[in-house]
Amino acid sequence: MSFAPYLYFSFVFIAVFSILEVAKNFSHSVLLKGQFILLLVLGSIVNGFLFRGQLSSLEISVVRLILDSMPLLVLNIALILYAYQIATWIFIVEGLLVIIGAVLVFLYGDVGVETNAGWVPFKFYTIASTSSIPLIIYRIGLHLLYFIFFIIFFFKLSFIQNQKTQFFGPLRIWTTLMILAFLLYILENTLPLHTYTQGIYSTQILPLYMMLGILLRPKSINSPWYHYDLSAIKKVELSKEDFEVAFYTGHFYLKEKASIENLSIDLDSNKIVVTAFIKKNTGLGFADLLNKSRVDYLVDLLKKGKHEEYTIEALAKMSGFGSRQTMYKAFAKFKKQSPTDYIDSLKHK
Repeated sequence: MSFAPYLYFSFVFIAVFSILEVAKNFSHSVLLKGQFILLLVLGSIVNGFLFRGQLSSLEISVVRLILDSMPLLVLNIALILYAYQIATWIFIVEGLLVIIGAVLVFLYGDVGVETNAGWVPFKFYTIASTSSIPLIIYRIGLHLLYFIFFIIFFFKLSFIQNQKTQFFGPLRIWTTLMILAFLLYILENTLPLHTYTQGIYSTQILPLYMMLGILLRPKSINSPWYHYDLSAIKKVELSKEDFEVAFYTGHFYLKEKASIENLSIDLDSNKIVVTAFIKKNTGLGFADLLNKSRVDYLVDLLKKGKHEEYTIEALAKMSGFGSRQTMYKAFAKFKKQSPTDYIDSLKHK
C-alpha cells in the first residue's frame, strides 16, 4: 500500500494552515501577501490532484501548467522583497506567459494518457513526459527563463554588500534557500534526473519545503516597512547623532513632502538602512515617527497659546500635516484625545 496519497493530503492540510497563518500575521504589502497565499493555494491544488491519483489527460496538462507557473510567484516575491515593487511590464509578461500556456494546454494537451491508482507522478509532470511539440518548446523556454533569472538573482544576492543589520542576514539566507529549492525543481523537470530521483523531490520534498519555508520565514518579512534595495549601498552605518540632527534639529518632520526617500538623501544613506535604524531605535515605523513628532510639535504650539492666534487648520499646516483630518487622526492616536479636548484641558490647568 502506498503512503503517497496520505502524504499529498497532509500537504493540503499544511497549506491551508499556512494560508491562515500568513493571512493573520502578515502585515507587509497586500501584493506580497497575495503572492504568498497564491503560491500556497496553487501548491494545495496540485497536491489535491495528486491525492486523487487518477487524472484525465486535460487535468494532467492543467497540473503541469500550475507547476510551471508557480516559479513566477517566487520571482515576484523576490522582486517585492528586494525592490519593493514590480514593474507593470513584468506583470504583463507573466500574464501573457500564463495565457499562452493555457491556450497551448487546451489546443495541444496530452490525449490518451493512461492513469490509475498506481501511477507515478513524475511520469507526467517532467518535460520529457510531454508529447506535444508546442508544449515541449513552451515548457523548455519557460524553464530556461526561470533558470536564467534565478541564477542572475542568486549571484547578485551573493555579491551584494551586506548592510550588517539584524534583518538582512536572515533574509538573504532564506531567499537563497528558496531560490535553490526551485532551481533543483527546474533541473529535475528539465534534465533526466527524474529517472534517478523518481520525482520524489518535486512531488514530495519541494511542497513540504516550500510550506515550511513560508511558515518559518524571517519575521522581519511580516513588517510593512521592510524591504531591501538591490541597488548599490551608499552607506552601511548610520549614527544616532546624524539622524537626530537631520530629523529633529533640522525639523525634517515639518516638511510638507517629508518622505523616507528624502530623509535617506539628507542622511547620505538609503531607505532600508534608515527604516531599520528608525525601527530599532524608536520602535516605530517611519510614518508613525513622522506623525508623532508632528503631534508633539503641535502640542508645544498649543501650550504656547498659539491656538488663540491661529486656526486649528493653520496650526496643523505649521506642524507639517497636510490636512485637518490627518492631524486629528494622528492626535487621537498618540494623545488619546482630540485637539479640542486637549485645548480645554489646558484651560483648566
